[in-house]
Amino acid sequence: MSDSVAVQSRSAESVNDLWVFRGLLALLCWIPLPLGSNRVFAGGILIVWAMILLLATMVVWRHHGDALLERLRPFRWPIILLGLFVLIPWIQLLPLPAGVLGAISPETLAVVEGVAPLRLSLDPHQTQFYAALSFAYWSVFVIALLTVRSSRRLDLLAVVIVGSGVFQAILGATLFSVGASYTLFFSDVMHDRVKGAFVYHNHMAGYMELCLSMGIGLMLVRLGNDAGTGARHWRSRVSAVMDFMLSPKMLLRLMLVIMVIALVLTRSRMGNGGFFAAMIIVGSVYILLSRKTAPRAVALIASLIIIDVLVIGTWVGLEKVVSRVQETSMTIEGEGREESVELRLIAARHAMDMVEDFPVLGTGAGSFYGTYIRYRTSRHGYFDHAHNDYVQIAAEFGLTGLALLGGFVLLTLVTGVRILVRRRSSLPRGIAFGSLMAMVALIIHSWVDFNLQIPANAMTLVVIMAMAWCAYALPSGGASRKCPES
Repeated sequence: MSDSVAVQSRSAESVNDLWVFRGLLALLCWIPLPLGSNRVFAGGILIVWAMILLLATMVVWRHHGDALLERLRPFRWPIILLGLFVLIPWIQLLPLPAGVLGAISPETLAVVEGVAPLRLSLDPHQTQFYAALSFAYWSVFVIALLTVRSSRRLDLLAVVIVGSGVFQAILGATLFSVGASYTLFFSDVMHDRVKGAFVYHNHMAGYMELCLSMGIGLMLVRLGNDAGTGARHWRSRVSAVMDFMLSPKMLLRLMLVIMVIALVLTRSRMGNGGFFAAMIIVGSVYILLSRKTAPRAVALIASLIIIDVLVIGTWVGLEKVVSRVQETSMTIEGEGREESVELRLIAARHAMDMVEDFPVLGTGAGSFYGTYIRYRTSRHGYFDHAHNDYVQIAAEFGLTGLALLGGFVLLTLVTGVRILVRRRSSLPRGIAFGSLMAMVALIIHSWVDFNLQIPANAMTLVVIMAMAWCAYALPSGGASRKCPES
């Protein structure tokens, strides 16, 4: 390390942004509470909170410009890719000459002909809101990269995400057990399944996937920290088991059990399928790329499958999830309706027609709700989302937006795998595992649902992806330099 880089690194360590980091932790705990922040007022709170954190970050780093650039340099490509994606809604709001608009999107010009000013967005008011919301996601991503500079903060951030997941699981199980039904923020909520603070059970399942993934990563961190005496005597083994039963690792294991119960009780088909598929896929990659930690990883993943799926899953009703996978017809539940996978695919196919008509920059962020009316068929009803995040993103942001977001995700996936290949310290490897599993789980789940349209899930995923990059930037020895709060 050169003298200038060393000076800049020490300058970054002197930045006292502990209160900004705590504000980020508080935001992550808050966003699931008001119906997953999937209401305009809740989204407004999220946006204001993120802007305050961004302003605070700028204030505390104002005298450390060189250190700021040095800190962000390894993250320039994910910042640029996500930033370009976030820029699209602002471009969609720009007034454009008819010739320019026609060149970019002839279909948009045909739809908005006679309307002034001419814009790419077919619903400018919704696009304004989503432009601010998307910028909030980008801001929180950058804030996480700047504030999470030590092993201690990275570990604490993971613990807070898991703790928030456990709270949602307990809240959801409690409301489900009493059959709670109420109206909140003009929404009728019936807890016929575990939903936590969410309205829709699939969104609760998506949130559980994220928190469980990070919890399993933390468990690998804790197991990796075991020194291991190598003793073979049965008394030593009994003692080791007793130590585990009384250790914080056992508490973390119980937290995983609670979240698995909540996930199963959401009765979400793709939520459960995506989680267990991601666990097997990423677990297999982790084991193949591990050396001394491979036996422990195998034991943990095996215990998750055997204890959580076969034992606990059977106890709380996993067979109901399996039976739902086999259902194909429309079912009526309470006052709402639940769409079969086939019907959701029909909505996605209709939305593909939108992509064909508006391929470059889409119909405008947040415009699916109103634009879909032109493409639906009456016998298939109305959908306010495509029930497929890929199709909806392509419809609203265009293939350009889908490519930018896909590049951002792919680059983060590659970074997580590189950590598993190159690093031997337990913390970066565990965080990489959790991040990879969270991304793979939602990549699978997003084929038939719209978790990325829910601010609580989208922002939590963005932070988890930032954690992978923070783990990659940790010193090679796995230890971190001393931070102001340590």
